[in-house]
Amino acid sequence: MTSTTRAGTTSPRCGAAGGARAWSEDGKTCGFDSPEMVEAMTFLHRAVFTDKAFPGPGTAADFFAGDAAMTVTQISRASLLQDATFGWDLVPLPSGPKGEYSVIGQAGLGVFKKSPNAAAAADFLAFFTNPANSAKLAAYFPPPRASQLTADTLAKSNPLLKPAQLQQVVIAGIEKGVVKPNHTGQAELSQTVRAALDPLWRPEADVKAVLTGVCAKIKPMLGT
Repeated sequence: MTSTTRAGTTSPRCGAAGGARAWSEDGKTCGFDSPEMVEAMTFLHRAVFTDKAFPGPGTAADFFAGDAAMTVTQISRASLLQDATFGWDLVPLPSGPKGEYSVIGQAGLGVFKKSPNAAAAADFLAFFTNPANSAKLAAYFPPPRASQLTADTLAKSNPLLKPAQLQQVVIAGIEKGVVKPNHTGQAELSQTVRAALDPLWRPEADVKAVLTGVCAKIKPMLGT
């Protein structure tokens, strides 16, 4: 979402739009030191410390209170804008050299095959996800059923958003969206990456050196 007055926005070369990846598809090769990632993180560093377009480390900026010009969030958060005193819009993320992209989250339900009541759990799962109940769940999450993933369905629980916005941003975004990078060793990797990126959030940081250091830290975890 963006307000009508923008102090800054995301770069079309950042992240997936610019081809930057934390690691390869098979999870074995570090991508933090790639040229694409260096370019993306250099943009972010410049935006924070030089252009002052992004909030700096430790700064709390709330878009919904009018403190920021842009935020990336769930559509349900639009309800917080009911009494907003500024103009705002819902727009797709910008495209880049690698084309258009959207980042989506996923949630799922399953049954443990070896659980003592697997059959009953499977029956409940079928009931919970049948067309009627999926329509009820659509009030909280965009539904996975193609027949229900429509602007009309989403508009019922998001009255502040126009059908055209929902179609252009949410529905089209889900169709071509990608999930955030994950890994079998995600928990350990996340902690290590966060710590290794700490030196980046200083005005004088050497972005390329920091990112090379990230790869040095996580390569043993990636099996390389």
